[in-house]
Amino acid sequence: MVEPTAITDSLDAGTAISLAGLIYLFLAVIAAVHVLLNKDSEGAAISWMGIIILSPLFGAVLYGLFGINRLRGKAESIHSERAMRRLHRSHRSQTGGDDGEASLPVLPLADLVKTGDALHGMPLVSGNRVQPLVNGDEAYPVMLSAIDAAQHSVLLSSYIFQNDASGGPFVEALARAQQRGVTVRVLIDGVGARYGFLVARADRALKKLNVPTARFLSATSPMDWRFINLRNHRKLMVVDSTIGFIGGLNIRAGNEISKSRWHLTRDIHFEVRGPAVSQLLAVFLADWEFATGERLRLDPTTTANESNPNDGCDPEHDVGPVCCRTTVDGPDNNYEKLRLTLMAAINSAQHRIDIQTPYFLPNNQLLGCLRLASLRGVSVRVLLPENNNLIVVEWAMRANEKRWLEAGLQVALGDHPFDHSKLFLVDDEWVLIGSSNWDARSLELNFEVNLECFDAQLSQQVSAVFDAKWNEGKVLSQHRDKAILPKLRNNFCRLFSPYL
Repeated sequence: MVEPTAITDSLDAGTAISLAGLIYLFLAVIAAVHVLLNKDSEGAAISWMGIIILSPLFGAVLYGLFGINRLRGKAESIHSERAMRRLHRSHRSQTGGDDGEASLPVLPLADLVKTGDALHGMPLVSGNRVQPLVNGDEAYPVMLSAIDAAQHSVLLSSYIFQNDASGGPFVEALARAQQRGVTVRVLIDGVGARYGFLVARADRALKKLNVPTARFLSATSPMDWRFINLRNHRKLMVVDSTIGFIGGLNIRAGNEISKSRWHLTRDIHFEVRGPAVSQLLAVFLADWEFATGERLRLDPTTTANESNPNDGCDPEHDVGPVCCRTTVDGPDNNYEKLRLTLMAAINSAQHRIDIQTPYFLPNNQLLGCLRLASLRGVSVRVLLPENNNLIVVEWAMRANEKRWLEAGLQVALGDHPFDHSKLFLVDDEWVLIGSSNWDARSLELNFEVNLECFDAQLSQQVSAVFDAKWNEGKVLSQHRDKAILPKLRNNFCRLFSPYL
């Protein structure tokens, strides 16, 4: 005779299994429907459908964390073209400045100008000066001097900001500015803030010094985990609404090559003066409002006309020849604008294309554009680090070396130390500078900011930096890994390129 308790236990177990099955089915159906409605790439859609179906529950959770990469609602309303352009124009009208649109000279690469006008919310503005700053050795002292000279506002956004030998002086300078009444705001990415040692977190040190600080998509609560795969990769600083800094430089020890011993990283940053600074300011204000809800209003008395001529803000001394446009990209309504910008620039090239990036994993569209450029006689040079700081990314890149060479790309591997610089030059007339890499993370997942610049003199300056590094590197004549095991390893890692 079967005991009643045994029957009850059997029923309970069966009920639990049935309930688990229903939960799995519900989540799988919801995730699959979302894939079908939102994935533009057929390959990505098929991959995610397979993961969801073949990995009960786990697949749906993975898709929720890493497969959904677009922000809706608040992010789109704050980062929209109309909102960004309104912020730019509002600041220019407050400061009494000309936005530079009416005085544009005749520019080369006319098709690229038209594409940018149609694609981006920001106008192309003239009258800017852009100065390259190589490594933290050049950039950090200039940035710190700008903070110490600030009279009205210092707005800083960084992916990584550590309170170490290089970041500590920034913490102190920002605190001093706050104490003398300057409006200071510091925005750090939620994931980037966790890099390094716990004791080196700059936002903690700044908060202790009463400096307003926030994390962008901090992912500190379960509700925020759905954004864990998204990053604010932008590196911006705007001082007194008249001096801007943009590039790939994080704030951490290792970027000052002459002072550091460990984790040496070469990089390049840029100082910007002129109407384009208002566009950089608009990007920060939108990011800050998204992260904190605070609609920051700066002192409208901060004008170039009231600035000390010696501080570099006087129009007679500092209006330069560079025409600039700030371009933003992210997993919101600015999605894929970076990819389209790169493709447009490649297709506009007539003589040469020079690319420097630490992470080069272009998709088939971009690689096809580069191949076509090479076929029509354009010199295409790609400068990469020989030893990457992310080993999985390096293996994935090695798997593509044969394809690059067959596409007609000239590839050089830069020497130690690791080079984190991001440069893109076309025909001695156009330069793209900023935070973006040539990989899926920058092209699809990260919030990025770049500055497209039309100017032969700036192009010559940046080309000199690129050429010096190219001449120091080793030109790749054939792919490096030919043994079967490294090739298997590399091609396995290549499968994860959309998520690296």
